[in-house]
Amino acid sequence: MVLVGASPCLKDDVKYLKNLGDNFCIICANSSLRFLLSNGIRPDYCICLDSDDVDIPQHLDCDSKGITLLASSVVCKKALDNWKGEIYFMPYYSVPEKLRSKLRHRLGRSVFCGGNSMTQALYVASVVFGSKTVMFVANEYCFDAVKDYYADKTAAKQEPLNTIYPCVDYKGRERWTLPALYNYVIWTEKVCNDLTPPGFFIDTSYGLLGKDCRSIHVMPISEAVKKVKEAFEIKVRLNSAKNERQRKKIIKEITPKRDKSEVQYYNVFEHRERLLQLARG
Repeated sequence: MVLVGASPCLKDDVKYLKNLGDNFCIICANSSLRFLLSNGIRPDYCICLDSDDVDIPQHLDCDSKGITLLASSVVCKKALDNWKGEIYFMPYYSVPEKLRSKLRHRLGRSVFCGGNSMTQALYVASVVFGSKTVMFVANEYCFDAVKDYYADKTAAKQEPLNTIYPCVDYKGRERWTLPALYNYVIWTEKVCNDLTPPGFFIDTSYGLLGKDCRSIHVMPISEAVKKVKEAFEIKVRLNSAKNERQRKKIIKEITPKRDKSEVQYYNVFEHRERLLQLARG
């Protein structure tokens, strides 16, 4: 599952979202939908939570045929009437008893996150769809001194800010954030920690995600796409093995040799274990 936000780095990363292949499934925020479509990318799902009757209708009034809308129960009626694809409603403000037991099974006693499109998309991807590999794209959760948070300048209101707070992003750059954005980071990292293993989480945004959380692996989107594709190739090889002997031979081929330093060996060995987890899933 590829969770696509709308932060400025999407302008550079959007080219890597083309031709991902059938093993990748895109959930985008409503604020990034039109930008993706204008760049020739048709997501599988678009998530929308807000009742805003000004921005939301213009976000969703586009060529939405073949795209499933994941909508909360309060999305404004005008936007829903104009949507041309399927619509699934999510228990955003209340969780039915049947789904509650599934949440407990997946997350144990942790409190599930909520608040914005991407935290809810993570819930859909990992808990409802059961995805073992989740990639965050354009989820920076911080901005430059003047809030200019969206890749598409017309995608959403650039509301004036009375108070902003200093922060340092993954690359060590001094930037700014909001209490709500910082809470989304904490909630997202909490869920990723609780679901590792069996989940494998990748951030390509180089914002606040993964800076203080070892369960989120931060890397360029080009490298992330390559690694996930390699993992699926290994999965195909393992599943096509006719017996245990062939499986062991494949595992031996992908197991790193001990001619590297202990630190490098550990990092590669950990990656190999993640690939095997994906194969077994």
